[in-house]
Amino acid sequence: MKLQSIRKQGQLGVFVVDLVMVVLLVINLAWIVFDWLLQHAAIFDLFVGVWPEFASWYAAVIQPRFIFVDLMFVSIFLLEFFARWVLAVIYRRYHRWFFFPFIHWYDLLGCIPIAGFRILRLLRIISIAFRLHRTGVIDLSQAPAVRFVRKYYGIAMQELTDRVTVNLLSEIQDELRHGTPVLDKIMTEVVAPQREALVEWLSHRIERAATRHYQRHRADIRRYIRSKIRVATERNREVARLDQLPMVGPMVRRAVEDTASDVAFNLVTELIQDLGSERNRIVVEEAADLLFEAIVSREEDTEVSAQVLSSIDRSLELIKHHVRIQQWKLREQSSDESEFRRLMREELDRIAEEWDKEEWSDEAWDSTEHSTRDEQTTGPAPREEPNAGANQDSTG
Repeated sequence: MKLQSIRKQGQLGVFVVDLVMVVLLVINLAWIVFDWLLQHAAIFDLFVGVWPEFASWYAAVIQPRFIFVDLMFVSIFLLEFFARWVLAVIYRRYHRWFFFPFIHWYDLLGCIPIAGFRILRLLRIISIAFRLHRTGVIDLSQAPAVRFVRKYYGIAMQELTDRVTVNLLSEIQDELRHGTPVLDKIMTEVVAPQREALVEWLSHRIERAATRHYQRHRADIRRYIRSKIRVATERNREVARLDQLPMVGPMVRRAVEDTASDVAFNLVTELIQDLGSERNRIVVEEAADLLFEAIVSREEDTEVSAQVLSSIDRSLELIKHHVRIQQWKLREQSSDESEFRRLMREELDRIAEEWDKEEWSDEAWDSTEHSTRDEQTTGPAPREEPNAGANQDSTG
C-alpha cells in the first residue's frame, strides 16, 4: 500500500472508513456462508463431531436470531451509505443530488437482508478495491484474479468482435454481389448534391499535386526522361550511324541525346506548369467534372463494374481471413511485441499461400467448366482417322 499518496490527497479518513467497511463486509459474508452451511444436516453433524459445545450453542442461540445479527451489519452499511450520499451532495460530485443511489444501486440493494440481495455486498468490496486502485493505494493490475479476468475478458471480446466483423463483411459482400438500392441512394441523394464542391476539391487536388509533387520529384523525372531517350537513341539506326563519323561521331550523338532529353523535359515541365496554373483551371475543372460524371453516372461499363466489384469482394474476403486470426493465441506464444509481429507475418503469409491455392483451383475449375460447356454447345471435336490419307491414296 502507498499511504503517502493518500496523505497527499487528504483522503486518509476515507481510506480508514473503506478499510473498516471491507473488514466488516468480509466478516459478514463469511458469517452468511458459515450459517448457510450449518443449515445442512451432514455439515452440521460433521461440525458437531469436531466442536460439539460451540455447535450446540450456535444452533440454540445464534442461528434462530441470525437475521437480527445481519441487521446489525446492515445498519452500519446503511449509515456509511447515507454518509457518502451527504458528502457527494456537499461536494457536488454528481449533476443532481438524487443520482447517487442510482449509481451505487448495488450498495443499496445489498442491504436488503434476503439471500438473493446479500450477494451484492461482494460488489461493494470490489468497488472499494477499485476506488483504492484509482487513488494509487493498491495496485490491482498484477493481481492474479485481475489478470485472469482481464485475459479471458479480452479473449471473449476479441472473439465476439471478430464474429460480428466477419458477419458484417459477409453482409456487405452479399449486397455487392446481388445489388442494393442503398448505394444508388447514396450516390443520388448524398454525393450528387455536393457535385460542385467535390469537383472543385478534386481540381484543386490535381493542381496541388501537379505543382508540389512535380517540384519534389523534378530531378527523378529528368533522369527518367534522359534514360528513356538514351535507350531510344541506341535502338534507332539513324542515330547509331552518327558513331561512324570520324572523331566527332560520339560527341554529336551525345549532343543529340542531350538536346532531345532537354526538349522532352522542358515540354513535360511546361505541361505540368500549365496544368497547375490558374489559367487552365477551367480545363482541369471540366476534366474533374467528367471524372465525377463517370463515377456517378448509371450508364456504367458492365465489364469494368464487374471487375471493380470482384476486386472489392476479394479484398473483403481477404480482410475476413485476416480477422479470423486468433491474435490472443499468438500473444500467448510470443514473449514480446517483436515476436508477436513475426508470428503475425507468418500467419498472414500462410493465409496468402492458401489464398493463392484457392485462386488457382477456382481458375482451373472455371476453365474446365467453360470447356465442358463449349463441348456441350458445339459438340465434341471431330477425330482424325490416321489411315484416312492412306485410303485416299490407294483409292486414287
